[in-house]
Amino acid sequence: MNMNKSICPVPQDQRPINEYLALKETFGFSWTTKNDSVYYKTSLKIYFITLTLFVLIFNTANSSLMSLLTYSVMGVSSILFIFYLRIYLGWIYVYTRLMQATVAYEESGWYDGQIWVKTPEILIKDKLAAQYQVKPILDKIKNTLFAFSFLIFFALYIISISDQI
Repeated sequence: MNMNKSICPVPQDQRPINEYLALKETFGFSWTTKNDSVYYKTSLKIYFITLTLFVLIFNTANSSLMSLLTYSVMGVSSILFIFYLRIYLGWIYVYTRLMQATVAYEESGWYDGQIWVKTPEILIKDKLAAQYQVKPILDKIKNTLFAFSFLIFFALYIISISDQI
């Protein structure tokens, strides 16, 4: 999106729409922009590959299969929860910047912060991008975070039950 400097004084890399486009192309974030089936298949592949690695690494002769799987599920879910939370925070930052009517920016450094009020046309374009491009991504990641939370608490429940037996 090329705008005249007199219309928009915000540097190119700090404009919300350009931040969205850059994040969309970034390695750790680009796969989240795929359609739902590709996203969930990729998430399941990541989960099961990581789970297999955990089981192989932490397998000991004196551990039961149930405790090995339970601790592995809890560990993998916790690590991937943090990984997906980082992805979520990146997208929510862009979403918030797109939805705001003002843009906080810095021309040359941290000490010269400025605020620019978006024109109505730019605000509408940014809000459309936020609602129809970024919001579905956030919803998918929220669902994934919920699933990991459920697995963590389920594993903790199984551990607490097995400790009582």
